[in-house]
Amino acid sequence: MNWDAIGAIGEVVGALAVVISLVYLALQIRQNSRQVEEQIRGLQRQAFDAAGADFSALRLHTSSSPQLASVWRRAKQNYLHLDPDEQAQANELFHEYLWAFHNIYSRIESGRSDELLASLVEVNIPFWFENRGVREWWLNETVTPFSPGFKAEIDQICRAVENKTQAT
Repeated sequence: MNWDAIGAIGEVVGALAVVISLVYLALQIRQNSRQVEEQIRGLQRQAFDAAGADFSALRLHTSSSPQLASVWRRAKQNYLHLDPDEQAQANELFHEYLWAFHNIYSRIESGRSDELLASLVEVNIPFWFENRGVREWWLNETVTPFSPGFKAEIDQICRAVENKTQAT
């Protein structure tokens, strides 16, 4: 056997090794992509579950006390007619409720959300702000822990609900 033939065989074996390596690498990348997609779906489910847990905890807290349930109901109807202690209670409840939405909104703002979480914000916030007392509270609450983007979103929702209310 001459050296040219040995060199040609070596090149073929080398080329075959490169092709096999590329196929293996492609399979590994595909497998890794599937794992990443599964992790993302798992994180989305966790985010949805966490949001649900926040709202459930608030509902449970409110419904476990007839006095607090009464304040919650009356605050949604007319926040400004509550006495100062009841306004303080309602203020904390509204803050907790909006904080749960703010957490979802933050995920949306940072691009780490899915359509289900986005729909929670788009559908439920306007639903709650259709209650006059919730709007009264928001418009009279000057200090909130919420981000400027979230505040602007709520202000826009309040304006839209007010315009809708005035039109009817």
